[in-house]
Amino acid sequence: MSYSHQDARWAAWLHRKLESYRVPRRLRQTDGRFGIIPERLHPIFRDREELASSGALGDRLREALTDSDALIVVCSPDAARSRWVNAEVESFMSLGRGDRIYCLIVDGEPNAGDARECFPPALRYMADSGETDVHDPIEPIAADLRPGKDGRKLALLKIVAGLIGTDLDSLRNREAQRHHRRMLGAVVASLCGMVLAMGLATTAWIARNDAQRRQEQAQDLIVFMLGNLHDKLEKVGRLDLLDSLGGKAINYLTHLNPRDLNDTTLKQLVLAETQLGQVRLDQGRYADALSSFRGGYERSRALAHRHPTDGSLLFDRGQAEFWIGYVYWQSRQLDKARAWLTRYRDTSRTVYAMNPARADWKHELAYGDHNLAAVELELGQLQQAAKSFSAAHRILASLQARTPADTQLRFEVADEASWQGSVQEQYGHIDQAEKAMASKTRVMADIVARHPDDPNWKLKWSTAQLQQAGLLRVLGRYAQSESVADETVARMQTLVMHDPTNKDWSQAYLHALIERAAARLGSDNVAGARSDLALAEPLIVQAMKLRARNRLVRRHIQSASQLDLILAMRENDPRAARAASRRLMSLYRKDDSSQPSEDLGREASSEVLAGMVDQTDGRLDAARAHFDAAQRLLRPTAQHSSYWRILDPWVRVCLLTGHPREAQQARARLARSGYVPLYPWPQAKPVQSTRGLDT
Repeated sequence: MSYSHQDARWAAWLHRKLESYRVPRRLRQTDGRFGIIPERLHPIFRDREELASSGALGDRLREALTDSDALIVVCSPDAARSRWVNAEVESFMSLGRGDRIYCLIVDGEPNAGDARECFPPALRYMADSGETDVHDPIEPIAADLRPGKDGRKLALLKIVAGLIGTDLDSLRNREAQRHHRRMLGAVVASLCGMVLAMGLATTAWIARNDAQRRQEQAQDLIVFMLGNLHDKLEKVGRLDLLDSLGGKAINYLTHLNPRDLNDTTLKQLVLAETQLGQVRLDQGRYADALSSFRGGYERSRALAHRHPTDGSLLFDRGQAEFWIGYVYWQSRQLDKARAWLTRYRDTSRTVYAMNPARADWKHELAYGDHNLAAVELELGQLQQAAKSFSAAHRILASLQARTPADTQLRFEVADEASWQGSVQEQYGHIDQAEKAMASKTRVMADIVARHPDDPNWKLKWSTAQLQQAGLLRVLGRYAQSESVADETVARMQTLVMHDPTNKDWSQAYLHALIERAAARLGSDNVAGARSDLALAEPLIVQAMKLRARNRLVRRHIQSASQLDLILAMRENDPRAARAASRRLMSLYRKDDSSQPSEDLGREASSEVLAGMVDQTDGRLDAARAHFDAAQRLLRPTAQHSSYWRILDPWVRVCLLTGHPREAQQARARLARSGYVPLYPWPQAKPVQSTRGLDT
């Protein structure tokens, strides 16, 4: 069954009706056009339901299409515009089964040729074909649920007649006969009982059917809430409504009669709790998000325990383990993150061992290695991180070799190589890191050229370019950095103008403005840097409201505030410098015990800059406090690190506190890496720290 997400309610209804439909007895085991007519029609494969984690029309879906006798397409203007629905139709037709495609029209107009069109292009071409060649597929059977058309009962029978290969009239006659037999049996049975018994039976029958009708309506509503409505609210960033929506869905499902808590209901609960956890994660409510994800984990674990040989349910449990690890990662509890992500990786390995032929499960192996590597990188375990990134890269490269046209895989292979560049950056090999990121940027440019109308690829391309621009700036190649950032600013500005409510696009636009401002500052274009920061300010205000605790947002605001402060000191504007210093300190987490090296370096740079402002203003005690804080952050790693984010503030605090020898050693390591400071090193006019470097 192929359909657009917007038509999930109708797809769920048809799926449920077909799975529960029993062919009339007199038609069973007779010859239909496609073979012996069975008693039941199952299984019915719903691609969106059963392939929720797939990112493209990959091997798993192609295998499902190959294994399917027929394809049901839920047709509407949304389906007609869906490239996935069209790709599935084309793939099925390529198997030579064009005569086994059945359509259920739920909205729009067939063969309208305008915005009302409900047939995907592949079906429209097939329906419009005037060729008589026997190899051309015939016009598909179309049941019609639009007002004034077939109605639900007749539409269902049309689909069933096509699937079992019999005439619609024959099926309707058999259905009528079955209905008459049931009615006759009910009459005979009622005449054999007493009047009271008949009344009680009739009452019970009505109540049972009414309850079933209400349950079906509730199930349809839950499918709509967790599907179409959730997607629309997510697009406009209504986290408050998404939070309420998820809570109501969970409340309904958890208060069902225990006999109704079947596998389907448990799966819906897992989906609802996962969605609610993601909303709370975006809100920065880490404890609440963790509670939601743990609820999803417990239910997915119960399902996997109930069906120990079902790899898909074990796979779902692994997804729940990932989300718990991800919350710990976002909340900077890195040891707990590593523990849960290790469980996720191990579950992925178990799932893969159950069926090594499945490409999607092999794909999950790469994700397991990658996520652990990201945590290891933040913990400073560079050698282990490089090993895990390499393992993930090998798996992804082997998958890409099997499907070289898979765009998503091509991106993931390039992305994995760029993560190796991040490892090299911390090793002090900045030029190697820049080359790795430049390679990814070239891949992304080619992908966007092949998919010019897909904004998601444009966003990923922009992210890669901004990482490259930052590395070029660190190497002192300011003109190149500004050129790359300028291209990204123009692209993201266009996307934001198209949809100002998209928080990811706004965040990337903010990042681009900050990178360009930094490159312009390095080139002494102070006016240009100021202009970029002015454009960034309303985006910063918006980001603080929507994603205040998101660490990437905090990093962007931190970078903008540091640039503000550097410019203010350069322009000898103490008032602006103090304002930027206050914003920097408001962003300081004060829980430096488990921060990754990048954040430690950022926090230390903020402390150094704030101390320089206080020193200039003559507040020497406050300056000493800031310099002491920077030393405390950097001391455990600075002596052996080659990472520029650690060494730059270390050199500055050493010079400012009277330790030129330590500063000289660190500057030598920076010089070997090719690092160029964005603003000059301070003169050795030390403010004596209350605690020296050797304490």
